[in-house]
Amino acid sequence: MDHAKRVGGVLLDGLPVSGKDRLLYRLGEILFYAPLKNVLGFSRIRVAYTAGEAIGPEIFEFYRSLGINVKQLYGQTEAAVLVCAQPNGQVRADTVGPPCKGVEVKIADNGEVLYRSPGVFHSYYKNDKATAETKTDDGWVLTGDAGYFDDEGHLHIIDRAKDVGKLIDGSMFAPKFLENKLKFFPYVKEAVAFGDGREFVTAFINIDLGAVGNWAERQGIGYTGFTDLAGHARVYDLIQECVDKVNQDLSKDPKLHNSQIRRFLLLPKELDADDGELTRTLKVRRRFIADRYGDLIEALFDGRASANIDMEVKFEDGRTGRLKADVEIRDGDATGREELRKAS
Repeated sequence: MDHAKRVGGVLLDGLPVSGKDRLLYRLGEILFYAPLKNVLGFSRIRVAYTAGEAIGPEIFEFYRSLGINVKQLYGQTEAAVLVCAQPNGQVRADTVGPPCKGVEVKIADNGEVLYRSPGVFHSYYKNDKATAETKTDDGWVLTGDAGYFDDEGHLHIIDRAKDVGKLIDGSMFAPKFLENKLKFFPYVKEAVAFGDGREFVTAFINIDLGAVGNWAERQGIGYTGFTDLAGHARVYDLIQECVDKVNQDLSKDPKLHNSQIRRFLLLPKELDADDGELTRTLKVRRRFIADRYGDLIEALFDGRASANIDMEVKFEDGRTGRLKADVEIRDGDATGREELRKAS
């Protein structure tokens, strides 16, 4: 698989590789890649598209390394589906490609993505108000998504436009984009980023009890429950690696490099719909969390090394209890942040 990850995507893009690498990849195809694709039911796939929520770059790379031509696309029902799609040879995990032929795309002043094309819908059925809110008189459709074009003309979708804020220095802050990057790691179950109107970005992180628990067992780390595990120094080290990798990735992004996560903490409890912290469809209730965890949020921004939590929690059987814990706060490695800020 190491060889496949190094060579498979390159071969899909039609780029040159050495004769030795090509031969080894063909051998791997016979012995491993083809049988694996067969088990997955993917033997006859020639091209596949992923859309909707972004998938993790590791998953994207895995399928392409096997020779499955997975590409990203961006579309809406209102567009007769297609707005952007990645052509062969221009496939990247962090973009949705350039606009399709015949489709115009522009970015509004607030960062919202707008498009128009011959495939744009006429109107919503018997709903003139919704049509007027979504489609302009000259045919532009407001997607509700925020994004930007890179130097190669590829569109990056980063968040819902209504959720995008700004740091004090005016740079873009896209919380869901950051949270999804963290949740691509198997050890992170949930994340909540803060930064709108602030000098820098911070985050709450919920560990995944199953994944981190299995890791802890392999490391010989004993724990009594979620709170104990989330507060363990080596678990903090594990999550810090994830945060620093996200920051390293963000440091290369000309639009979001200032959104590197400066400080973070591991919540001593899982965010729970029964406690009002999530919706029943498991979406984060940001305002509720901002109110409930106000002191922890301020601790992230005022430089404290730890903060105390004391709150009532509700259990699955309906009983209530109190959670008391000291929560460590750590600094993330904001790689190259100052250098990029000066350069921009």
